[in-house]
Amino acid sequence: MTEVLRSMKRLLAIGCALATLVTWPVRAGELDQSEAITKWLASYDAALNAKDLDRLASFYHPEVTIFEGGSTNDGWADYRDNHLGPELEEFQNLQFSHFNVKAHPLGQDGRAAYVTAEYRLKAHVKDREVDAAGLETLVLVRDDKGDWRIRHSHMSSRRRPPASPAPQK
Repeated sequence: MTEVLRSMKRLLAIGCALATLVTWPVRAGELDQSEAITKWLASYDAALNAKDLDRLASFYHPEVTIFEGGSTNDGWADYRDNHLGPELEEFQNLQFSHFNVKAHPLGQDGRAAYVTAEYRLKAHVKDREVDAAGLETLVLVRDDKGDWRIRHSHMSSRRRPPASPAPQK
């Protein structure tokens, strides 16, 4: 009976080792894909800071949905013309960045992922300084060329404490 237990333990050890070897490349691939998505998002930030709408178009799926500021934009043209474009025109000294980026590949084919991140936006708009931070979730899909496109974006900003009331005279 002892010999049978030793054989079973050996088989179990070999099975565990094989399972690790078989799944390790998948996990390594997920890490590579996650790193690639993080770099892709950094290039998005650079295009946004440059206020380059032509370059930004390459990041969005034509039928993207955007949930931001309590409103919805349907499609890149709607978002560009009625939200992002006018906003970028108003921003001066724009500084936008993502951090704490976590990319989560979906499915075995590597054609979809979702990303969670925090963002920070600083800019001068008209007569005030904007200093906003918040959370963003992106749903990404690959196009026919294999490039990532934002299919859905949901941004929320953190509540800021109310400004202190001005002293009464």
